[in-house]
Amino acid sequence: MKYYLGIDIGGTAVKAGIITENGEVIEKRSLSANINNYQVPLLERVKKAALEIKTAAQKKEFEIQGIGVSAAGQIDSNKGMIIGDNGHIPDWKGTNLKREIEELTDLKTEVENDANCAAIAEKWIGNARDYKDIIIYTIGTGIGAGIIIDNQIFNGSRGIGGEIGHMIIEHQGRKCSCGNRGCFEQYASMTALVRDVKKELKLDQEIDGKYIFEELKAKNDEIKKVVDQFLNYHATAIISLLHIFNPEAVIIGGGVSAQKELLIKPLEEIVRAKAMPAYTEEFTLKTAALSNDAGMIGAVKNFIERH
Repeated sequence: MKYYLGIDIGGTAVKAGIITENGEVIEKRSLSANINNYQVPLLERVKKAALEIKTAAQKKEFEIQGIGVSAAGQIDSNKGMIIGDNGHIPDWKGTNLKREIEELTDLKTEVENDANCAAIAEKWIGNARDYKDIIIYTIGTGIGAGIIIDNQIFNGSRGIGGEIGHMIIEHQGRKCSCGNRGCFEQYASMTALVRDVKKELKLDQEIDGKYIFEELKAKNDEIKKVVDQFLNYHATAIISLLHIFNPEAVIIGGGVSAQKELLIKPLEEIVRAKAMPAYTEEFTLKTAALSNDAGMIGAVKNFIERH
């Protein structure tokens, strides 16, 4: 059995795991990514996670073949470098993760965008295995898409395609951290949903997705109004993706994927009602299988394919 290390770098957490050649997670751990608004540089947290999981593998006497990294932002996967960061993380743009981690661990390393890694993982051992044209559509702090065409990840000319969270949907709309205005994720990410619910209900206290879904189950009409708008944004985006890419399936990832009755079922109903019929006749909308481990698993599969 061959063993690899997978690292998944997000805006809130850095996750690391020992993963087999079959995609099984043997051991994993998670560190906070954001300490005092990134006063501790994110790269230092990544290095800490890498050393901790390498040490754990050494204690088990596993011979590690290499490291796969899933990272937020626009990634030049050939260089392993962050070439764009959407303004979320200080001093992240320009970081050569491949070089930094290889020098730290003395292990070969490959780096890929987090949405693409989620798509690679679902295609490998998740709910995308039976399809060759798929979009893995992830809703979280932001919104991302891993687009697979004829069994291959669509990267674009610089390897940074698929940034659906930064489609402009409102001219001169809400200010986005990327520097633009009206980006999709400013209206339809979980961050945006929480903000809009707080505004609608005039709440001072901090809330999260769990609070929103519990209130939705309790038939809170004010929250339902906001969530209905949230669903309409996503239905519109998915319909646009159907009309452009004509995928066999769209697979929803992120925390919302657990809310099948509250969110996924009504979302599919809107999509099927509003998309052109020819695009939905042989189309499937389903939820992701791999949850929070998808980034690590996909990063390892990306490493395996490159070596």
